[in-house]
Amino acid sequence: MLSQKKSLPVIVSTGDHIALKKLILQAKKGDTEAFGSLYQTLYVPLYRYVISKSHDSELANDVCQQTFLQFFQALSSYEPEKSPLAYLFTIAKRLLINHGEKKTFEPFDETLLEKYSDDGTVFDDLYIKHLSSKINTYLPQLSTDEEEVIRLYFFSEFSYKEISDITEKEEVYIRKIKERALKKLRILTSHLYETN
Repeated sequence: MLSQKKSLPVIVSTGDHIALKKLILQAKKGDTEAFGSLYQTLYVPLYRYVISKSHDSELANDVCQQTFLQFFQALSSYEPEKSPLAYLFTIAKRLLINHGEKKTFEPFDETLLEKYSDDGTVFDDLYIKHLSSKINTYLPQLSTDEEEVIRLYFFSEFSYKEISDITEKEEVYIRKIKERALKKLRILTSHLYETN
């Protein structure tokens, strides 16, 4: 049966920094229920991100578990002012690299952006989610920042504010990165939605 402790805040979103900070401070003092609440709040977005990069549910689960284990072990030295999401994603990225996750695609040919004429239509969120499995194969051709923003926005479903906290980049810059990445993806996947 779950504890009815009233001291733990209800987390509405991963962007609730005050509640997350409170949970981290409680966890640093040895409160395992507080760490459990952190785990429940942050696991799903972390998993979505890892599975989008690894395409392997067993590996994704393993990486997420190892990530939280390392987070737990580092709690005593962790500064709650830092974004816990940024910290977790950094650990997960390192673990994926250690598991041999490497880019296998050629980078995007930037000259295509100059030659490409936009007809005014853009991908909408629903279209990208519908094609996510196909688009995912093109993501390694984007720059590291572009790939990261697309994965965080569409796979982990973070807001611009949350992505800004994770990447430690301004929201305006995040929006520009996303727009540029979407334009590249449109070029790369144009053959997927052309009508014959």
